[in-house]
Amino acid sequence: MARILVVDDEIEMGNFFKFFLEDKNHEITVAENGLQARDALQEYFHLVLLDLKLPDTDGITLLREIKGRYPTCEVLMMTGYSTVKSAVEAIQLGAYDYLEKPFEDLNDLEAIIERALSRALARRELREDEELTRRKQVLKSVGFVAGKSEKMQRLLTVAEKLAAKNITVLIRGETGTGKEVLARYIHAVSSRSEEDFLAINCGAFTENLLESELFGHEKGAFTGAASQHKGIFELANRGTLFLDEIGDATSAIQVKLLRVLETGEIFRVGGEKPIRVDTRVIAATNAPLEKLVAEKKFREDLFYRLDVVTLVLPPLRERREDIHLLAEHFLKLQCEERPLRLSPEVVGAMTRYDWPGNIRELANVIAQVTAICDGPIVLMEHLPSKIKEQDTYESAPLQKSLPLLTPEQKWIDAVSASLDNFIEQIDVKAGFDLQAFLDSLKEVSNEGAKKIIERSLEASGGRYPKAAEWLKTTPRVLRYLYKEKK
Repeated sequence: MARILVVDDEIEMGNFFKFFLEDKNHEITVAENGLQARDALQEYFHLVLLDLKLPDTDGITLLREIKGRYPTCEVLMMTGYSTVKSAVEAIQLGAYDYLEKPFEDLNDLEAIIERALSRALARRELREDEELTRRKQVLKSVGFVAGKSEKMQRLLTVAEKLAAKNITVLIRGETGTGKEVLARYIHAVSSRSEEDFLAINCGAFTENLLESELFGHEKGAFTGAASQHKGIFELANRGTLFLDEIGDATSAIQVKLLRVLETGEIFRVGGEKPIRVDTRVIAATNAPLEKLVAEKKFREDLFYRLDVVTLVLPPLRERREDIHLLAEHFLKLQCEERPLRLSPEVVGAMTRYDWPGNIRELANVIAQVTAICDGPIVLMEHLPSKIKEQDTYESAPLQKSLPLLTPEQKWIDAVSASLDNFIEQIDVKAGFDLQAFLDSLKEVSNEGAKKIIERSLEASGGRYPKAAEWLKTTPRVLRYLYKEKK
């Protein structure tokens, strides 16, 4: 199913295309002028059928806007005033083709629309693949292992949109959730990426030292100030400054930070002239700022200046499906010279553990187990007692309800355990057809996927949107997978 926008001031033409295309299961939107079209184009369309003559604008102007905003959207120009000049201009600006009204051969019309849609869908998928590849490359460059959970993927999408805007961002989350790494990612995908990213922990300095570090000082400003010193705001000019643990800043520092955010100017300690800075501020905290404001420990006006947009990093216990992936990542970092893997029992125990220290604690645990594990597999005996004790408690009768493995993770663990047992029994010296083994695994996987999709479609009454929602995918992807698996 494709999304198609028809822009034509003739009501009959809009009705014609709705009748002509909706029968083919496409979603059709009709706009009668440029104003309605621009309103509709707040969302993406695969194809736009665009009249050259509109009451409040012209098709060429709208074509430029569409291709500038959505390069993968295909546009078919329509006119009853066809000229070679306008046709060539439209195609040079990115239109897929040019149609003359009235449409005499509906078969030809259908064919050209289908060709345009095929190209739009292919380009869209390619663009999505390119964006995914680019995201992975940037994530890797800043050391950010985001995982596959829906929460983190949505967070990254929002972060990328915010990165394009020159606004202050507040990142909140528990200790160890990766607030600085997320800030680095925002910087890396922003227009400031070629400039410096600098970070400072507001709780790591005394008030006087923090003021000097942030804003710099003039020579002789205080005892020991033997020379002029640029502060981090100046050093991060045109770049990004990350203020970690902003809730720990003293009242005096808060006043000065508020001035910078309001005016874009700083004063060095001992200085008399304001210095203009163009520094994007990303702040982070694990403190309840609203509570600190109520207790008069944090300025309300600074809080609202920082809280323009807030991103909340979920704790690891709320994205358990990412724990295995993160553990494997840290395992590879720790064991570059020798292969080491986690046993299914260890994966299960780590997934059930609450990780109060979040990703930082997970990284430390992996470093610990790799130091004491001499064999090729990390076993339960290598885990810290705190993880084994919680796992024992989880398995006890009348245990309190805590999130367990997801259904798909249980399946993967079961398959992984079975494979381990099977592989241990293989005599590779006697010969083993690896390709046949891989083909068989693929067949089993395809058959499993087919049965899952069939069960979902049966439960949803054949409704792909509902089935796709349950399976955490899109109707288009579900149709494609089901077709491939059948």
